Amino acid sequence: MYKIGIMGAGLVSHSHANAIKEVKNAKLIAVSEIVESRAIKFAKEYGCDYYLDSEEMLKNADIDMVIICLPSHIHEEYAILAAKYKKNILCEKPVERTAAATERILEAVKNSGKIFMVGQVLRFWTGYSEIKKMYDAGGFGEIHMVFASRRSAFPNWTDGWIIDPARGLGAIQDMHIHDIDFLFYLFGPADYVFCHASKDYTGCWNHVMTSIAYKSGQKAVAEASFNMVSSYPFTMYFKIAGTKADLEFSYKAGFNIGDRDQFNSKVSLFYEDRESVHKVAENYDAFVRQLKYYLSCLDKGVQPSMIPHLENLEVIKTMEAIRLSADTNQIVKL
Repeated sequence: MYKIGIMGAGLVSHSHANAIKEVKNAKLIAVSEIVESRAIKFAKEYGCDYYLDSEEMLKNADIDMVIICLPSHIHEEYAILAAKYKKNILCEKPVERTAAATERILEAVKNSGKIFMVGQVLRFWTGYSEIKKMYDAGGFGEIHMVFASRRSAFPNWTDGWIIDPARGLGAIQDMHIHDIDFLFYLFGPADYVFCHASKDYTGCWNHVMTSIAYKSGQKAVAEASFNMVSSYPFTMYFKIAGTKADLEFSYKAGFNIGDRDQFNSKVSLFYEDRESVHKVAENYDAFVRQLKYYLSCLDKGVQPSMIPHLENLEVIKTMEAIRLSADTNQIVKL
């Protein structure tokens, strides 16, 4: 039985807490949250203890691991703190804003001897995991092009850090990271990027379109936006065009990704030599699958091969290049 503490009681913390309830060898012991009213509410909802300070939780709660659900600009501080207290760590994406901060986290984790994983949940998500399997099996043939998109209305579920250009950096970081990571999962390291982007009143690049050329020879375009109108549902879309098959995948939730009970998802496969297939994507909780995989790594005492540390670092380097391209309107080579 793995005893778990969660740092932060914001939106994504609920996804992790609900996942813990569904995993038989996991138990939520405590949450740390600086806003007392939110800490009390979260602890009552999930039947755990609460702390108003994360270090107090690390010192005093009987936990084996922590899930870091704090704003991404303080991931480094708290990941290093958790490593100091010899806790296993599952850290929400993006692991950090810069490659330098990511490297410091990875060094601290290495020195701790504990298991560390970044929660790139898209690698476990319905539709995406099937795309990965089909790609690895050569089911698409030679790839012509891939298009990935992630769009939502302006996020009103945060205290503002996500849309602060000095902290969360907006859609170009918080949203775009999902598809940039998944494309790396498929194609490996990027060679160069070019990002068309627009800023809104926040000062963040909140609607972006990035062209990516990969060292493997593949090419892709990825879009992310926080600038859709208020009635627009949280939407993910993925299209892959190949010589053997074309695929279109769509996923719509409610106002935000937390409203997954309202999901509507479809996969369409068009083949060169046989009849097309149109089906509803399998309905399962990717956060549950992610947690089960992470706990299996703890069982074996191994670092996660599905989300390797060096891949996390390369993805953050790609994100830095994308932001630089948006800032300079130039192609950026990695």
